[in-house]
Amino acid sequence: MSGRSRRRARAAGPARATRVVLLSLCALAFVAVAAAVWVGARLAISYGHVSAARAEASSTMAAVSADPASAGSRADRLQELGGRLAEARDLTGDVVWRSAEFVPIAGANLRSYRLTVEALAETVEAGLAPVVSDFARLESAVSLSGRSVDTAAVSRTAAGLHTAEAALDRSRATLRDAAEGPLVPQLAAGVRQATELVDSLHGTVSALSVAARIVPAALGADGAKSYALLFNNNAELRTTGGIAGAISELTADGGRLELGRQLVPEQLNPPDGAGLAVTPEESALFGERLGGYIQNVNLTPDFVRSGELTAAHFRAALGTDLDGVVSIDTATIALLLAATGPITVDGRELNSENATRVLLSDVYLQIPSRDQQDVFFGELTQVMFDKLFGSGTSTVGVLTALGTAAEQGRISVWFADSALQRQLGGGPLSGPLGRLTDRGAPVGVFLVDGTAGKMDTYLEGTFTAACHAAEPAATPTPGTATTRRTVTATATLASTAPADIATYPWVVTGPGVPGLATGGIRTMVQFAATDSLRPTRVTIDGAEVPILTRMIDGRPVVVAEIDLAPGAVSVVVADFVALPTRSPTVDRVIATPTATEFEHYAEPGTCD
Repeated sequence: MSGRSRRRARAAGPARATRVVLLSLCALAFVAVAAAVWVGARLAISYGHVSAARAEASSTMAAVSADPASAGSRADRLQELGGRLAEARDLTGDVVWRSAEFVPIAGANLRSYRLTVEALAETVEAGLAPVVSDFARLESAVSLSGRSVDTAAVSRTAAGLHTAEAALDRSRATLRDAAEGPLVPQLAAGVRQATELVDSLHGTVSALSVAARIVPAALGADGAKSYALLFNNNAELRTTGGIAGAISELTADGGRLELGRQLVPEQLNPPDGAGLAVTPEESALFGERLGGYIQNVNLTPDFVRSGELTAAHFRAALGTDLDGVVSIDTATIALLLAATGPITVDGRELNSENATRVLLSDVYLQIPSRDQQDVFFGELTQVMFDKLFGSGTSTVGVLTALGTAAEQGRISVWFADSALQRQLGGGPLSGPLGRLTDRGAPVGVFLVDGTAGKMDTYLEGTFTAACHAAEPAATPTPGTATTRRTVTATATLASTAPADIATYPWVVTGPGVPGLATGGIRTMVQFAATDSLRPTRVTIDGAEVPILTRMIDGRPVVVAEIDLAPGAVSVVVADFVALPTRSPTVDRVIATPTATEFEHYAEPGTCD
């Protein structure tokens, strides 16, 4: 080859390389544009399906959550809704879309959108549509006027509801995943709305699923059952809502309910000095009084233990073996009256608007004798029972009210049958300690009155929970954890007692306890946590105090006591550290249900 040819070849090499690079870049650009157009077109079509389904989804799911029996009449609309969401899901699942999810920022939004659509599609296809007939069957199985439940019909719904509950659990997990990443505000709002819809439906399906598994056996499908009904008065707080001032026997046989004797504490309490035995841990936190009076069985946040103690009192005093205990608080009466309409007790009309005031305050100001108060609450139980199971009462309304009360922690249940008790595990009926979970609610704040009066009518405040990680003061050895993950629970309590409270009847202000002025409010604040946490610090109004803590049912419980004069405010804070291998999340705070104003706040986050 001549020198000229060699020079031309050398010159052509870079030129060809440049052309190859340019052509490659053009090809990549074309592919990128094509992919963007493809994804954009499918996003537009998918979004059209989702938008068309969104309004229908909102109204349908809200209606079904409020009235499960209405699902049957919405079957065709549910099928159409499921079809739209399935088409939207199919448009977001191809390889081009999945590849686009790796693009910075935009990819996170594409992924979030896909996950949201997948969650909604599964919610309708697997969590709702298959069980619409079960909803209607459950509603027809309950006959309030007949005081009975068709236990066989309820049993037939259990499998389908359990499968639907599992599908909704998956949808909720998918939506939690969809909420992660740098999302544009519109999409973030859409994910929140979808989460609220699915959460609401999950609450309904989950409650019905548990009921379908428990109700047949609990209502005596295999033989008569005997229960104690504890009516908790929020004016004198205990962990489940209030002191058990009125107690009733309740029997169930073959699905039929009957209200038995109305009892007062004096019929069940042991003689002085002959109280039930308590454990050393219980004695250290709650004192021997936990076993001394039936009014104190719910000093502990462990409702399994409350149930066992109640059963022991019944056995010792009446010779009755209980199959279970149901605890319900004053505020639930107001919720039920919204469904049943007003009742009249001892010449007083009670309705959803005035029931809380009458039951927490007026009774004690207007009825001076404790014996007469006991008669009033006994009559209230009978009248309320007759009203609930009277003709014309809305089944859906009553079940909705009970569902709301359960979600607020106002109803707790214990079964002597361990198999039934396991079905309650972690659910809204399992009691204060049982409702704690590392998945969102690792800490709880529970209140117990120490005034021995009815002063908690004047107690208000807030409960908060948050988790955070901070650098430790020192790292003992190389390679150990460098952060200390802490969950903080706070109780802010305020007395709204009037200035002349000291002139009120002693049954309101209490008989007098050492160190507390008349009209003051003494409160034991209990902080409880899952077994993933351990208490490290307690402060009252900013000052650190010694920690009094014990393990109750394998979980740490911390107690602190405060006194409030009228108008005073106090802040109690407990810090818990997470064990090295645990990562609890916080999105809510479990607390004693009250009938006064208490706000609940949680700073959502994962302690990792």
